[in-house]
Amino acid sequence: MKASALRVLVSLLSLALLVLSQPVSASDDSQVAAYDIELQIPPEQRSLMQKHLDLYRWRGSERMDESQLQRLVRLAPEQIRAFLATEGYYSPLITAKMERKNHQFLVTLTVEPGEPVRVTAIDLQVTGSFNDGSAENRDRLNKMRSDWSLRPGAAFRHDNWETAKRNALKSLLLERYPGASIADSRAAVNPQTNSVELQLTLDSGPAFTFGELDILGLNRYPATLIERMNLITPGEPYSQIKLLDLQSRLQDSPYFENADVSISTAQPSRVPVKVELVEKKSQKLGLGIGMSTDTGPRILLDHRDLNFIDRAWWLGSALKLNQKQQTLSSNLQLPPNAQGYRDSLNAQVERTDISGEVTQTLIMGGRRAFMHEKTENAFGMNYFTETQSVQGSISARSSTLSPFYSWTLRDVDDLLYPTSGYLLNFKTDAAARALLSDRDFLRGHGRAVYFHPLGSRDQLILHGELGIVAARSRDGIPSGFLFRTGGDQTLRGYAYQSLGVTQGQGVVGGRYLALASAEYVHWLTPAWGAAIFIDGGNAADTPSSLKPVYGYGTGARWKSPVGPLNLDIAYGQLEQKLRLHFSVGFNF
Repeated sequence: MKASALRVLVSLLSLALLVLSQPVSASDDSQVAAYDIELQIPPEQRSLMQKHLDLYRWRGSERMDESQLQRLVRLAPEQIRAFLATEGYYSPLITAKMERKNHQFLVTLTVEPGEPVRVTAIDLQVTGSFNDGSAENRDRLNKMRSDWSLRPGAAFRHDNWETAKRNALKSLLLERYPGASIADSRAAVNPQTNSVELQLTLDSGPAFTFGELDILGLNRYPATLIERMNLITPGEPYSQIKLLDLQSRLQDSPYFENADVSISTAQPSRVPVKVELVEKKSQKLGLGIGMSTDTGPRILLDHRDLNFIDRAWWLGSALKLNQKQQTLSSNLQLPPNAQGYRDSLNAQVERTDISGEVTQTLIMGGRRAFMHEKTENAFGMNYFTETQSVQGSISARSSTLSPFYSWTLRDVDDLLYPTSGYLLNFKTDAAARALLSDRDFLRGHGRAVYFHPLGSRDQLILHGELGIVAARSRDGIPSGFLFRTGGDQTLRGYAYQSLGVTQGQGVVGGRYLALASAEYVHWLTPAWGAAIFIDGGNAADTPSSLKPVYGYGTGARWKSPVGPLNLDIAYGQLEQKLRLHFSVGFNF
């Protein structure tokens, strides 16, 4: 029995005795008995008594008269003894007395817990089909014994005893034996020697093997969608990890509202794997409007088809319009395969007009991505063709066929509202004239964000970013591979992508980038906070011209339903002017 359940049972039994021995309420002639409690007990056990002892729970009750109080005082030693036993103390010395002082009573409880009972031996055995004499199961039993948490010499607590039993049973339930149970468990306590001998016998039941998938609720999408994500082979030994992995893959996919994967323990051999699904609608049309201090008002129209040509291919198309960028894009994503790879094809047409540079770009490419726990890897190939016009300068055309690789690590406590941890990303691109490119180059770009809590209401956020394009010249390289900075989520105090290389009357991207930022946030309430920050960095075409500029200021923070909302006022030291910045979430 769990210690918490035992404590509740003790309290209920005491309460039942009290109710049965007395009328429900005090008589009209009885006076309410007010009393104080003086508890003399080591600090380690004080909160346990104050939380569960009936004397504390009934204090202040209008139903408490002197006779009921006397009964609670008489019951208190047995209650205390039972509660201490759950913590491993079986030989306590307890005194309880009650006396009248002025117009109320004083109850004095003196408790000497004594020495805790300690584990002297543990006997862990497994019966059933597990006990087949195989070397594999002998090794599993040895590991269960070595992983046993309540070791000889440890103080015996009922909570720890229950936890140790659950963990031992879990080791069977997770692999091959989902019908395992506790056949017998005993804790033989010797109060004279303050020792306890533990004995646990588990019944493994039969060994289970997987059968075929039994899919329910699949109406819109083909069964091949489930097969692509399934790693379970009929006939292989049961593994709860594989069930949860398949359930997680289905739940994380865009096709289902809910997914549940389970088996029945009615039969052990080739047990069917039951997959219950609730599908999402395959078609969705969305319309959104918004505002950004970087790019001004914006409108978004997007369409999603999760079952393109009845193959569960995900076709997404989007039209994004704002003052500085207009984009039409389409993405075709295949369902993830059994190894977890996600393959996709993309096409995009974009026009930008930023800081005196106007570009028209066509991008086509393919990508394969794989996510494992907190890490995402992606690689692929993109083809860029771009026309560039800069005020006061000549127009130029460029094209690049570029393979790429990207690595991302997200190790934070909360992806939407991180308070501790870090985000890392590194991406590299390459191009060669021999492969449909106008310029040979190698590009590397890395970003990092670190979140550090300072107490319960304060937070430090550090951000860093470095980029380099190794090439003889930036000429012939599409602007998407070069670097500019400035704006809401890079270098506050400056206009969006206004820092870079001056060309004619405009600003274009350079081959080098360096950024750093430090921000301190104090949360006034759980949802609202205030921040101060300093940003520094720049983009340039040579290392010698990469001279940092700074922006600093203050702002408000709100944990909105769609992510962190930031409203900042920043002073750009180079331009010597204030700017307002508004952003949602983290650009990562």
